Amino acid sequence: MQVKQEQAALERQLFQERCAIQAKHEEKVKLSQAKAKIVGAGLSKHEADMILAAYQKEMERFDTDRALVAWDGLVAKQQAALENMGVPTMFVTDTLTDRERQQRIVQVLEGIAGSGELS
Repeated sequence: MQVKQEQAALERQLFQERCAIQAKHEEKVKLSQAKAKIVGAGLSKHEADMILAAYQKEMERFDTDRALVAWDGLVAKQQAALENMGVPTMFVTDTLTDRERQQRIVQVLEGIAGSGELS
């Protein structure tokens, strides 16, 4: 079903973006280590802490500004699609209790369908 395919595609995209951030920071660490080796010193604790803090900050920014926003948008799109199909209790909402109820309904439908095609 298209709903499941869109979700899987978004998950893959976000994972690739997260891996790219990690790879970029790993490259920064390697570059800093190489520079430190050239001057005959190790990577200082301060520099290592700065690189780590920058990595953590970028990952947090990615999570809040990119991943969560994209995920919430997809959830709303899925809710609307399921509502248009006439699935009970489905409507666009960000209320936790409503979303939990919707997840239970989707789980029941997956059990009936037998292949997890809806979520």
